[in-house]
Amino acid sequence: MRIHLWNAFASNNSGSFTIVGRFPSEELARQVAAELSEVLSAHAKWRMATAGTRNREESETVSPIRTFVREHSLTECENDLADQGQLHAWSTGHQVFLYDPNALWLLDSFTEFLRIRGGKLETRINHAHGNIVSIFELRGTPPKKEKSAMVSTLVEELHADDGPLLKWAAFRIRPTWREGFKPGEPVLTLGTVFRNLAAGFTGVEEIARRHGLEVSVRLFEEHHPKDPLASLRPSRPPLKRKLFDVWILDAGHSPKEVAHRLVQLRSGEHISQGDLLRLIPEAMLRRLGKTRAEEAVRLLREAGADAESRPSDL
Repeated sequence: MRIHLWNAFASNNSGSFTIVGRFPSEELARQVAAELSEVLSAHAKWRMATAGTRNREESETVSPIRTFVREHSLTECENDLADQGQLHAWSTGHQVFLYDPNALWLLDSFTEFLRIRGGKLETRINHAHGNIVSIFELRGTPPKKEKSAMVSTLVEELHADDGPLLKWAAFRIRPTWREGFKPGEPVLTLGTVFRNLAAGFTGVEEIARRHGLEVSVRLFEEHHPKDPLASLRPSRPPLKRKLFDVWILDAGHSPKEVAHRLVQLRSGEHISQGDLLRLIPEAMLRRLGKTRAEEAVRLLREAGADAESRPSDL
């Protein structure tokens, strides 16, 4: 009997792709984002409709992205049938963002389109495997006597139960913020990692707009395990609202079910049964309002876990 053994490394070819363009006006940025969203939505539907086709090149219909490239006289490439089903486009202020959390590549045609429409390429992050860190600058000219009170209100609204920092911020990296006092500094600088960039960005902008502030965002990839937001800590002004972490001390008789409920509670953010058993005892849900924390504890205990809520370390 002959036995053959192979030693190989797994391939990890997909990563996140991010493009940021800046435009001379907010109106133009909104128009460009809307145009991109329309073609991306159509392309996602086309991919679903041709999912059974052995080779999409054999499809009787031309892909919406290829049609878009030709209509705008952009550079064609064979990769315009790429797996762009998770690519989203949106605008925040003067900026247009394109983000795909899991792709093999992102077409250069998109960057070309931003330039043709009058934009300037500001950031491109290719094939990232680390978190995408967002630094928001909220700028405006509030009356000096009202500024500190307004910033405190902003911080509380960002941490409301339906606010972006509680609803969309990643659990591992704590958001942080800093009020600006020196000339030229933003009214508020906010640093965070969002699980859903489009939803998180939209939430921050909506709150800022209510207070008459404009928003600009800088993005970079987290490359190492050190805190990427350390330069903004400690947060100020302090958050008045009390938040809670949910700790799992033991997974009980059904760790698979506990992991399943954790994924639901974490808005789909994956955690496997093996990861759960390796990590506990640990805070598996962070920075929740009291009601949501109590509900999470109840659901996890129903699955057999030994769970409890503790005050968050902000």
